[in-house]
Amino acid sequence: MITKLKTTINTILAVALMLFILPMTASAAVPFPGKLSADIVNIEAANIINVSIETWPGFRRNIRIILPHIVVPGQTEDPSECELELGDKALEFTVNFLSEAEGVSVMDMMMEHSASEYAISSIHTNAGTLDNALRRERLVRLNTVAPDTPWCQ
Repeated sequence: MITKLKTTINTILAVALMLFILPMTASAAVPFPGKLSADIVNIEAANIINVSIETWPGFRRNIRIILPHIVVPGQTEDPSECELELGDKALEFTVNFLSEAEGVSVMDMMMEHSASEYAISSIHTNAGTLDNALRRERLVRLNTVAPDTPWCQ
């Protein structure tokens, strides 16, 4: 029950963020170009990571990073138990992947403007990008897959 509630809350958060972010992508910019070293603040969902980065010399700020082009299981209107379990595995994988990483960074974050609290970017580590690792493990899928495609067979 707690797992389903947690996943439901993450689903609502992810959908709300996507409704905010999708319009932003039409006017998105890269106010902080290049590679920026990041410290993980917390992990909200498999595709939403809060990081602390130095955007200007001596000025650190927290930014909510949303991984690009992926959808996490459990974000459908009425997720199946199997889908919720897969969503939990994706979150667990994300936590483990980032805790084992040596060096975390973001590159060319897409933001509405430099003061935005949200950005779209991959999370880069010595083991590759988080979004690619999640796809490789088949814990997420591309956002181009039809939403009514079942997660579990």
